[in-house]
Amino acid sequence: MRLKRGVSFISQDEMKDLTTNLDNKVVKALQIKVDSYQIEISELKKILEKKDEEIANIAKFKDALSSELEEIKRNLDVKTNKLEKIDSEVYDLEKTITIKENETNKLCAEVDELKQKIEELSDDVLKKANKITELSEQLTKKEDKITELNDTLDGKEKIIEGQKDKLEKAETELSALKPSEPTEYTSEERLVCPKCGARGKDLKVEEDKSKILGYMGHSPLYSKVNVCKQCGQKF
Repeated sequence: MRLKRGVSFISQDEMKDLTTNLDNKVVKALQIKVDSYQIEISELKKILEKKDEEIANIAKFKDALSSELEEIKRNLDVKTNKLEKIDSEVYDLEKTITIKENETNKLCAEVDELKQKIEELSDDVLKKANKITELSEQLTKKEDKITELNDTLDGKEKIIEGQKDKLEKAETELSALKPSEPTEYTSEERLVCPKCGARGKDLKVEEDKSKILGYMGHSPLYSKVNVCKQCGQKF
């Protein structure tokens, strides 16, 4: 009797010995059982071969998966490095954005302050413009008044000139009618400057506006004073 993979096989000699000792039915039953075992062994071999093939395929698939997993790991490492780089860039960008936002907020505050100053200046400019307009109107009125006063002054001056002409004429007439005093000289040739001794054409007669003799109408009559043309002495 031989064993193969845990299954016992009976040789023909042994079968003969058994057949001699056992009943034909038992032999048949055993034969049927042996045939059943052989069929089962054959089926198990097929299943085992199939399982071996499946195991080989699984091993190949495992190797393929391992290679793919390694590739995925390498790609993952690359992606992780890229992601870390992107995270670093994002951090830098967020930091830059925060700085820019702070600068923007500062600029907005400055712009608001400038707008407020501009509004205040605009109000001040408007007030000053209104004041300038008011002053211009006042200046125009004053200029008109000055023109009017100048016209009046021109008229007054013309009247004064007329009155002066009349006064000079009256003084001439009055001098002609006024008698000479004994202590005064009537001739210019006899008048002498008490300071430098000039005489004649070097002497002139002017009005002494510090001494009013009287009025002719509304015009004053001034006293006369001798003036030396050489030294300016009045006497």
